[in-house]
Amino acid sequence: MLITTSAIVLNLQRRGDTSHVLHAYTRAGGRINYIVYGAGTKKKSSAIYAPLSIVELTADIRADKPLPTIKEARLLYVPEIMDMRRQSVALFIAEVLYHILRHPMQDEALFRFLDTTIHDLNESEDIENVHLRFLSGFANALGIGVNEDADSPLLRVPKNRKDRQSLIEEWCDYYQLHLEDFRRPKSIDVLMELFD
Repeated sequence: MLITTSAIVLNLQRRGDTSHVLHAYTRAGGRINYIVYGAGTKKKSSAIYAPLSIVELTADIRADKPLPTIKEARLLYVPEIMDMRRQSVALFIAEVLYHILRHPMQDEALFRFLDTTIHDLNESEDIENVHLRFLSGFANALGIGVNEDADSPLLRVPKNRKDRQSLIEEWCDYYQLHLEDFRRPKSIDVLMELFD
C-alpha cells in the first residue's frame, strides 16, 4: 500500500552500501523511520534529506517489512542554512527532535509548530535566539511548558552571549527534569561558541 505524507527530516543514517534509514516526523503519523535506497548516488542526491527539510514522501508500507520504503520524495521547503550560525541552529533543533520525538502518533498542532520553527530559522533576523524560542515553544507543544504567569527565569530575553549560554543550559536541565530520556545535545557546544 502506498501512503503519501509531508514530513520533516530529522536524520539520515547509512544502513548499507545502497540504503539509508530516514528518520522523519510526518504530518500523517508522527515519527516514522523509512528505508531509502540509492540516496547519495549519482542518480539520487541525499541533499533532499538534509536536517529540517520539509518533504513530501510516498512510501510503500507492507506488513511483511519492518520499515516502509520510500518510493518517491519531493522537496517542499528547505531552510537556507548556508551560514554557519543557521546551520548550527538547524542541527541543534534536529538533534533535539530526533531524540525526543519517538512515537508514531499524529499530532497536527506539533507538526504546525515545527513547520513554523523551520520558517523562523530561515527568516529570523535574530538567529542567535531561534533555538531558545524553539525550546520554549517545543516544551509547550509537549505539554511541559513553563507557566508564563510564574515569572520563570526560563522566559527571560537574553541580553548577551553569557546570558544565552546560561539560558540554554537551564533549558536542558528543565527538559531533563521533565523528560526521562532527554540527553544533552552534542551540538550544543558548537552552538554556544558561535553567538557572541
